[in-house]
Amino acid sequence: MKKAMRIFFCVLAALPVLSCGKASREATYASQETKIASYIESATKTEGVTFVNNDGAYRIIYKEGTGEALQANGVLSFYYAAYIFNGSKSGSNLMATNHRETADKANWDTSDASRFEALTVSLDEADFVEGLKRGLVGVKADQEADIVFSGRYGFGPKNYGQIPANAALLYEIWVVAVTN
Repeated sequence: MKKAMRIFFCVLAALPVLSCGKASREATYASQETKIASYIESATKTEGVTFVNNDGAYRIIYKEGTGEALQANGVLSFYYAAYIFNGSKSGSNLMATNHRETADKANWDTSDASRFEALTVSLDEADFVEGLKRGLVGVKADQEADIVFSGRYGFGPKNYGQIPANAALLYEIWVVAVTN
């Protein structure tokens, strides 16, 4: 009985810490979403730039694509540059890319040509973070866009390689082809 009471009080004592963690995470997401809104507002001041909201993943379209829009079970080929989003995209926030020009600008080693080929995936089978999957639905061939989302749709509450826990992410994409 004493052991059960001790466990009960330990759990009871841990609840405020757990709820503080959730409140802190929600505050982080809210701050990220404010930065995302500001980024979208700034980008869409340029004539012809539009955006769509796919359930919390925002696609800022710089160049409209052509043909059919990617469906949730479609296949696409694309180039990307992935950034940890802190309110802007810059070479210092770049974490991955298969786009040679972006790698060159960031002074990355571009000697291995195989690293800079278009990625072709079936969206329903791709092992992407939720925000990227959501943001890609609706893209068209030849579209150029940014997909940005809060940590709510990213890698979650643990560090993932060089990506901090709950990090907001931005993917710059260049779509080559779409097939549904």
